[in-house]
Amino acid sequence: MSELPKQAYVGVSGVVSPDIQAQIEAIAEEVGLTYEGRLIALGVKSVHKTQYLDIPNKYGPEWYPVGADAFRNALRHDRPNIATIAVAQAYLDVDYVDSWQYREEFLKRILDRGQPWLQAIQFDSMPWHANNEMWEFLEQVKQRDIQVFLQAHKGVMKTLGPKSTVKMLKHYGDIVDYVLFDSSHGTGTRLNVDELEPFVAEAYDKLDLTKTGVAIAGGLNGQIIRQELPYFVDKYPDLSWDAEGQLHPVGFDGKRPLDMGVTRAYLQASAEVIGAAL
Repeated sequence: MSELPKQAYVGVSGVVSPDIQAQIEAIAEEVGLTYEGRLIALGVKSVHKTQYLDIPNKYGPEWYPVGADAFRNALRHDRPNIATIAVAQAYLDVDYVDSWQYREEFLKRILDRGQPWLQAIQFDSMPWHANNEMWEFLEQVKQRDIQVFLQAHKGVMKTLGPKSTVKMLKHYGDIVDYVLFDSSHGTGTRLNVDELEPFVAEAYDKLDLTKTGVAIAGGLNGQIIRQELPYFVDKYPDLSWDAEGQLHPVGFDGKRPLDMGVTRAYLQASAEVIGAAL
C-alpha cells in the first residue's frame, strides 16, 4: 500500500490568544473542515522586532505578539486539538540572517517561548536559495522534532523559476514538511493563479508528497477562495493554503487584529470548495 500524502491544512495567520484559537477551532468544526480531514494551521508571528528586540512593530500587538509572555500565551497550553497544528511564523532579519549566532539565538527564543504549544516553525523570507548554511540550520530545527514550513517567497520564485526551485526543495525533501509558495507575504496582494500554478504543478510532479506538502498563499479571503481555489483543488486535491493580510483589515481605531467575521467567511468558503471537490 502506498503512503498517503502529507495531511493538507487551511492556515489562519496572526493568532494572538487562546480565545481567538478557540473561536477559529469552533468555526472550523462548524463549517465542516474538521470532518473533511483538513488541519487548521494557526500562525503566531515571530519577527525580529517583536520577538528578538521585544518591541512593537508597525502592525501592533493585536497582530504581532510582543515579548516572551505574549508569545508564550498566544495559544492554549493544554487540551491539544488533534485537528490543529500550532506554527510559529519566523522572520529572521535580512541584515542578520547570515549570522549563525543570530540564527541560533533567535531559534532558542522561539523554542523556549513557544514550548507550551509549539509544533512547527514557518520560515518566511529566508534566503535558502542563495545560502546553503540555511539548510544546515533547518536540519537542526527538524532534528528537534519540530516540523518545518518553508516559504518560497517572491525572491526565490523570481530568481530560480519553477524547475530550479522545486529541484532544490526535492534535494532537501527530508527537511521540509510543507513548502508555501507565496508571492504576497502578508501584503494582501491578490492571489495570482498564473504566477503560482507553474510552481505547484512542478512540485506535484517532482516532490515526494508523502514527505513534503504543497501550499499556496497570497491575498486570500472568502471571495477569492470561491473564485480561484476550485481550479487548484480539482487539479491538486491535497493542496494547502494560508491567509493573513486579508484577515486583518484596518479597524476604525487603526488597529489590525484578526477579524473573526472575515475569518469565518474564509473558513466557510474553504470548506465549501473542498467539499465540492470530494
